[in-house]
Amino acid sequence: MNDRGGFDGPVAWDEPGTAAALARWLAGRVARTVVWLALWWGTVFVTVVLLPPAAVVPMVLVLAVVGFNVYLSLGAMGRYWRMRRILRVYPWRRLPGGLRYDERGRRAHLVLPDPDRPEKTVSPKLPGLFFRTWDRIARKGLDDLWYAGDPRFACVVARPGLRALTWAAQPTAFNHRTDPRRKGLSPEARR
Repeated sequence: MNDRGGFDGPVAWDEPGTAAALARWLAGRVARTVVWLALWWGTVFVTVVLLPPAAVVPMVLVLAVVGFNVYLSLGAMGRYWRMRRILRVYPWRRLPGGLRYDERGRRAHLVLPDPDRPEKTVSPKLPGLFFRTWDRIARKGLDDLWYAGDPRFACVVARPGLRALTWAAQPTAFNHRTDPRRKGLSPEARR
């Protein structure tokens, strides 16, 4: 490990295109949030000003769905700083065959090597509920990917060319009630 807490060699942030790919990712999330907010305010306007009082009750459901999407968009933008920190510490690593379907063949998941035990694998969770980007990528048969980070906690995943940049994390990685450091990790992983 080097003095910045990362691995020897160039970190992902120093690679050409990484900062631009993360900026594109953030711009997409900001645009999505602005669209959902505009849709929410437009729905409020239509509900309060244009519709008769009898139509307000069904519009509450529409407002709830749009509000939930605003909440999800704001949460996705909050991942920017975590992704940036990972890219400043870890190098990009290539992993062919790291994207596979689950047992039912419906959802794609990552299969990354465990740094402590190379014979085992770790599957951090990809974000999203419906229409996930990585499901479409796996359906096309493009399973070659790049990742930076520690798969036992969190990592940034991208298609070659730094496209489809996303965040993948273990569900326990940032939950104070289920600290992953209690799982008997190596001293290097604890650092």
